[in-house]
Amino acid sequence: MKIVSYNINGIRSSFRKGLGEWIKNFDGDVYCFQEVRADENIVKSLISGQAQIDMFTSPEKFCELNMILNCGSKPGYAGTMILCKNKPDIVFYDMGEIWHDDEGRTTTAVFGNLAIVNSYIPNGNSRLEFKMSYLAALTKYISGLREKYNVICLGDFNIAHNEIDLTNPKECKNKSVFLPIEREAFGEILNVGLIDSFRFCNPQKREYSWRSYRSLQDNYYNGWKYRIDYVLSDEKLKEKIVSSSIIDVAYSDHLPVVLEINL
Repeated sequence: MKIVSYNINGIRSSFRKGLGEWIKNFDGDVYCFQEVRADENIVKSLISGQAQIDMFTSPEKFCELNMILNCGSKPGYAGTMILCKNKPDIVFYDMGEIWHDDEGRTTTAVFGNLAIVNSYIPNGNSRLEFKMSYLAALTKYISGLREKYNVICLGDFNIAHNEIDLTNPKECKNKSVFLPIEREAFGEILNVGLIDSFRFCNPQKREYSWRSYRSLQDNYYNGWKYRIDYVLSDEKLKEKIVSSSIIDVAYSDHLPVVLEINL
């Protein structure tokens, strides 16, 4: 099973750059996208236009993938989307009674005894209290899910967990993305019973999932880079992990993280 987490920083922009073709060619089983930044009508119009080119007519079955949208109510902001080969048995929006927002930040797809949580953690630069509340709710939510399911929680966490996960740790020690309280909150999520699949497979590898657009446009490779996108796997599944990698493509300022696992 190939599971992808990708902050696309706007579906309109990413599709103009070729994201639709990449989805078709990559042949993933589950794609979890964050920061869709469009309402459902716009997303379905984009998907439908791409689909018709390829002789598919239903936006709900783009490239023979089932589509789950959680766009939120604020136009052009946040939102999550899941595309998957198999139709989920259950879909949860938000986190039930634990947490609700109108920004479409959390979508869970359940396949048998596996729950995949697609999460877009808030940026803490201007909303640190909101971010910390969300992280606490997510920790509680995952803990509850693990009573019934094996859990994979993935997404843009807007946190670099350790110094190896960013290029300028000293300069970032007082910056949201690397604040001690954020890193501690990330650790609390792991303590529920999850493992960082990329670090599990690549213990010493320095690789990043976000880089500034300047580094793309000006060939500026020494700027700020973070590993803030994660696929966290239930520790009960760790022996089934085949690989975890970050793919270098240019459809966003983020890069997709891919987990291959035998399930």
